[in-house]
Amino acid sequence: MKTLIAFWILTLSIDGLCQKKLTVTIVGTAHHFAEEHQALQDFRSVEEFIDRCNPDILCIESIPIDDTLSLREIWPNTMKRAAALKDSLWQHNAVPYSALKSHDLEDPFWKVYDKREFLLKGANYFAENDYWNAYYYWFQAEKSGDSLHYFSKFQGKLQNSEYGLFVYPAAQSLGVTKLYSIDYRAGEKVFLENSQRVLKKLLFRLKWRPLKIYFKTQKNYKKAEKEGRLIEYINSDEFQNSFSNLIEELPRRLPKSKEAHQVKAYWLKRNKIMAERLIQRAEEQSAESVLLTVGSAHITHIKR
Repeated sequence: MKTLIAFWILTLSIDGLCQKKLTVTIVGTAHHFAEEHQALQDFRSVEEFIDRCNPDILCIESIPIDDTLSLREIWPNTMKRAAALKDSLWQHNAVPYSALKSHDLEDPFWKVYDKREFLLKGANYFAENDYWNAYYYWFQAEKSGDSLHYFSKFQGKLQNSEYGLFVYPAAQSLGVTKLYSIDYRAGEKVFLENSQRVLKKLLFRLKWRPLKIYFKTQKNYKKAEKEGRLIEYINSDEFQNSFSNLIEELPRRLPKSKEAHQVKAYWLKRNKIMAERLIQRAEEQSAESVLLTVGSAHITHIKR
């Protein structure tokens, strides 16, 4: 019961959108955990919770390979490295991951004892711009003590994120061999620029309510992290309502601000697309249960 209280669990019966009843469980997360407070957080309970849910598929907040607009905006340099790696794989007659034999796809990856298999599968995922599934395999190779010079640039991001701390370990425990991407981030640079302009307008015009919401949420976030209850806090109604209220407040407080309306519109669009993509992945895989790990700030609008 304590575990259930500690997490925001969303169960939706989505009729008409899927041929079958679809159960969606969402675990809200942060994308970075301060190293000095990591040992205080109960990541093991999160991993065990995901394991008990035993979903048909596991979705993550990452960009699908067919969303080239988002990829080019967020990972332009990484795409160049992926293209170079793809050329190298073909030159060395390395078999693309998608062309591997079916039994290779079905076998849990940790039962493949040749470290080169870890690296080859990860390399082919990376070459196809599926970075987080690449990390999934390289994460295992790295744990095996292999040398991953190509991957080292991303290792810091991985270790202190939800992926290295509980998503990948939970996926391995479940026997999951593929994570499904649902994120959308095309236009994010404009969104961030508009957010900065809106913040300045709020300060200049003495519109204190949205700022009070923001700073109170940040204060409670840092306090929860220091006390080792960050996962519990960001999955609480308090946090979810605070962030959604902040987004809703912007155009109310600045009704004539084009940027304030654009910030809210982009946020709603991004979450709507993520919800749609989640349903699409479930339909493609004939899944009846999905577990989604996503930044906690998105949950309220994905739920809607």
